[in-house]
Amino acid sequence: FADTFPGHEHAAVVLGAAAEDLYGLEDYAAAATAARALIERYPAADAGLRRTAWSVVAHSSFERADYLAAEPAYAEVLRMTPAEAEGRQALVDNLAASIYKQGEQASEAQDYRAAAGHFLRITERAPTSSIRPSAEYDAAAALMKLQDWTAAASVLDSFRVSFPEHELNGQATKQLAFVYREGGETSLAAAEYERVAAEATDPELAREALLAAGDLYEQASDVDRALGVYERYVAGFPRPVDVAVETRSKVAEMYRARNDEARYHEH
Repeated sequence: FADTFPGHEHAAVVLGAAAEDLYGLEDYAAAATAARALIERYPAADAGLRRTAWSVVAHSSFERADYLAAEPAYAEVLRMTPAEAEGRQALVDNLAASIYKQGEQASEAQDYRAAAGHFLRITERAPTSSIRPSAEYDAAAALMKLQDWTAAASVLDSFRVSFPEHELNGQATKQLAFVYREGGETSLAAAEYERVAAEATDPELAREALLAAGDLYEQASDVDRALGVYERYVAGFPRPVDVAVETRSKVAEMYRARNDEARYHEH
């Protein structure tokens, strides 16, 4: 009808109904084609009708895994949706998902730089989306695969600041400690391992983190902090005995090097 009578007063409405019906029938390619035809042919059509057409394009593109097309379509729907409208947040999440899927595709292709870029775009384009925290964390993971320690550290630090209560926050601290160590930031790495130890619910994790922190402070020539960490270790972890004895001996030698005979003999 729309093709035969393009100038008919109801042509746009009929074309919109066809697009919705085709989407309902899961004929996503035809639905998107019909919806785009409405958008292109009838720029003066009712705003609600055009918004519905953009929605069909967005949803159909997403269903067909054409996320590159879905993203601008969702953006257009959001542009035409009032800020207070019911269901707007779902659209924000859909926009974020279309970007996130592009990141996943890039990651599968081992283009980790592009993947990180897509994941981080969610922060800009859909900051209130529910998947933003996971996207930022995944961006850091992609940057770690590139061994871009500086960028990865920046993303992980921002993640912890933005989402202090998120379930991945503890993992972010462990990753940040690893990233700082790999990047040669020994003092920063040591501080993060101290935080890992303080937040750990697993005693073994806390024990290993304290040892790592002490070793890194030693590498950084920060004797005071190294001693503080090792003192906490020997006080809190008498077992394994061999490691406790070795650590206590290390503490004693550190005091001896500082000519603190009293503390040396104490240990």
